[in-house]
Amino acid sequence: MFGNTTRHMPYLRTYEEAEKQFNKRGAVRSKKWAENERPIYKTYHHYRVTKHAEYYDLILYRTVMARYFTPTMVDGKLHERCLYMGDQSITSRDFMHHVLGVSQGMSEILAEDKRVIAPVYYRASLHHDGEPFSADYLYVDGVLDTTRSVHTRHFRKVSSKDDRANRAEMVKRFEPYIMMAQMRMPEFHANTEVDRHAGQPFGSGNERKYRDAICDMAEGSTEQTDINHFFELCEDAYTTLASKRAYNQRGFSMGTYRSPSPDPIDKLEKQITPSEFRTAIIGRINRLTGAHERTELVEIPQFVVESEYPRTNIVLKG
Repeated sequence: MFGNTTRHMPYLRTYEEAEKQFNKRGAVRSKKWAENERPIYKTYHHYRVTKHAEYYDLILYRTVMARYFTPTMVDGKLHERCLYMGDQSITSRDFMHHVLGVSQGMSEILAEDKRVIAPVYYRASLHHDGEPFSADYLYVDGVLDTTRSVHTRHFRKVSSKDDRANRAEMVKRFEPYIMMAQMRMPEFHANTEVDRHAGQPFGSGNERKYRDAICDMAEGSTEQTDINHFFELCEDAYTTLASKRAYNQRGFSMGTYRSPSPDPIDKLEKQITPSEFRTAIIGRINRLTGAHERTELVEIPQFVVESEYPRTNIVLKG
């Protein structure tokens, strides 16, 4: 409900727009409302704009999502300072997008059409008049001045030398079993029936149910039950690979309501290779044992060029 409500709210992206909204009506007659507060939507107190001596605050519940300072003229240029604070809730993200016009991956166009990322993160890195914020942006004639602006520091995770060594050791422990799985590829091929759910985007197999067995084998277990589960995992990997290839192949039927049986795997234009199968197995081993984790942090520059922004795998430090 709240996410839809923000779509009906006015744009409040500058000091001028916040001031216009504040002056749109008089004070609300209620003990809940202070003299310097005005509603943004109907008379809901959790969406409000407050007036102060030098700035307007845009508030969602108890969080100051934006603070717009009185614009000033410096050397004939308009200077506008804005503070922002993000949040991960659906309501907050909708408020940021529909009302404030900002987001975690917001981009800004600088001079010469250079596009950079000016994010509004959920982790604070500065305070002003007792309120936390994650971005302090100065706009000069409507263009972000990156030399006098700052946002929460952000990092991306990369594999350290120890991480890579750990993965190599993990592969070494499972190498005999991986080779045996590759030798059993004809058997897996004969038993495989493609699955729509595994083949569609973001679909996967059922690898998590084999976590205990794989972790035991990583610690040296040779129990037959664990080994059987390992080969079941391999068969699941083969089915997932084939299903994704079938899903993306034009004309390959994954089964319908009227005809539930999918096309046979032999209809694939490109069959699964031993190398692809090996990579899929190793990927599952790493994920189930935690060997896929990256522990080294590399800082991303402030206002990085949009094409170099990772979008995912980001770690924040206030």
